[in-house]
Amino acid sequence: MSTLSRLASLFVATTTLISTIGCASTSVENEYFELSNLPGKFNSPASFAVNNNDILFSSPNLHNDTFVKAGLMASSEMPTIGLIDENDQVTTWYQFQDKDVEAKSGVVTPMGIAFGPDGHLYVADMQLWFGGESRILRIIVENNRPKNVEVVAKGLSFPNAVAWHGDSLYVSDTVLSAEKGKPTISGVYRFKLDELSASAPLQVMPFENARKHDSHLISQFTSDGSLGFGANGLAIDGQGNMYTGIMEEGAIYRTQFDSQGKVASTTLLTKGLVAGDGIQWDAKTNALYTTDLFDNAVYRISLNGDKKLLARNGNTDGRNNELDGPGEAILREGKVYVTNFDAAFGAANMVNTTPDFPITISVLRLAK
Repeated sequence: MSTLSRLASLFVATTTLISTIGCASTSVENEYFELSNLPGKFNSPASFAVNNNDILFSSPNLHNDTFVKAGLMASSEMPTIGLIDENDQVTTWYQFQDKDVEAKSGVVTPMGIAFGPDGHLYVADMQLWFGGESRILRIIVENNRPKNVEVVAKGLSFPNAVAWHGDSLYVSDTVLSAEKGKPTISGVYRFKLDELSASAPLQVMPFENARKHDSHLISQFTSDGSLGFGANGLAIDGQGNMYTGIMEEGAIYRTQFDSQGKVASTTLLTKGLVAGDGIQWDAKTNALYTTDLFDNAVYRISLNGDKKLLARNGNTDGRNNELDGPGEAILREGKVYVTNFDAAFGAANMVNTTPDFPITISVLRLAK
């Protein structure tokens, strides 16, 4: 079994829990939930996006089987996108439906999310673990509400984070090639808005090697193969520079482009994380915010590479606003919101040991 397959099976099939909080309630339109105690429909909060002053977050609900077997949920929940309003109350923005699933796998797995210049929400649908064809989805938005889901690109391997700059959509692909004992190859794709059509979804050519791949693959990374997870977090700053987190090496790289949009250079920005996850760039502070999934930590990183630890704690179930397998962090009005993805891979260097209740999003207040 490859390193990637082993970690995937550990993530999806972990069943030992340390909490026995009751089952989640059923979906109710406009029902409000607290960040400290989210229902089962948000059982693996993952990635953030901002729409005006609202924060949206994806939840692929990868803990469905674990929580149902443990009696914490009555039944599995379809993946969901939640909305955190300005009062830190959570509502259901969109819950995926049967018509949205990938035909072969029968599932949809929303990871990274980002609003495009057209006002619609773009979603990385990761299918690698489930045998389907990974896709980029577009949720059509009218009057700030989701209307329907379209497929605009397909054929990626492990699409993870998504970020927009101008009319370009950037997508990290965490696993282009991963075999036990060999380096992991990962990368970043770039698509133009006018290429993304629901009537004729863009078909991405499968990655074969460093020279034979789809033309949209603009950046490749070769990492040490220790986890089988390469390019993960992704962000674009106000100057159009791209920041890519290589999870298994705990490093973030900065890519700069020339006037023609071609890669001019890729250099190391910072290292020293155990296994970095999501990245968000904040315009007001002109800094990156990132999580260390394995070390239960959140950092602010300046664009010269200086790291500032914002929070770190040991193995907890996420109560009392503590971190519990943090996936991504985003800043709003002096507060850093952190999804507690709650992954547990069984690795010796991973603080979190099991997915558990409560389901939470942590909030950290920055010092003025």
